Amino acid sequence: MNNHPGHMCPRAAIPQIALVLTLLLALAACNGESGMPEEPRPLDNPAVFRSHDLPLRSHVADIVLQPGDRTEVKVVLEQDQVLLFQWMSNGVPVYSDFHGHDPDDDSFWLRYREQDAAISSYGSLVAPVDGEHGWYYRNDSAREAVINLRVSGYFTDVVDYGIFDSPEAAD
Repeated sequence: MNNHPGHMCPRAAIPQIALVLTLLLALAACNGESGMPEEPRPLDNPAVFRSHDLPLRSHVADIVLQPGDRTEVKVVLEQDQVLLFQWMSNGVPVYSDFHGHDPDDDSFWLRYREQDAAISSYGSLVAPVDGEHGWYYRNDSAREAVINLRVSGYFTDVVDYGIFDSPEAAD
C-alpha cells in the first residue's frame, strides 16, 4: 500500500475510471453517437396513430334491471373514433345486443355482438359510422340484475334511454 499523499493505488482508481467511462458513454448517446439514425423510419401504416380534437372521456354507470326490464345505453361517436368498454353483471345473466346506427338514417343498423345470457363483455370499437353505439340489455331472469358499464374513448355524449315500458304496458 502506498501512503504518499496525492498518489493512488491503481486498484483504488478503478471506480473513478469506471465512472468517467460511464459519463463519456452517456454523453456520446446524448450527442446522437449511439448508432441510431437521426431521422425516424416512416410508419408502415399511418393509421396506427391518431391525434384527437376531443379529450379522452370516461363514463361509469350502474344499470339496475328488475326481472323483465329492458334498457339501452349508448355513446355518441364520430366515424373512426375509438371506444374501449367493459361491462359486468352481478352474476345474473342478461341478454345483450351491442350495436350502432346513425340516428339520422334509419335505413340500417349494425350489430357488433349479441349475447343471449352473458354476465360480462370486454372490448373496443372503432366506429364504422357517425352515430350512437351501445348496448340493449334485457333481464330475462327472475332476479334483479345490476350491470356495471365502463366506457372510455373519444365520444361526445352518453345517452341513457332509461327503463323501457314493458310490452304488456303497451297493450
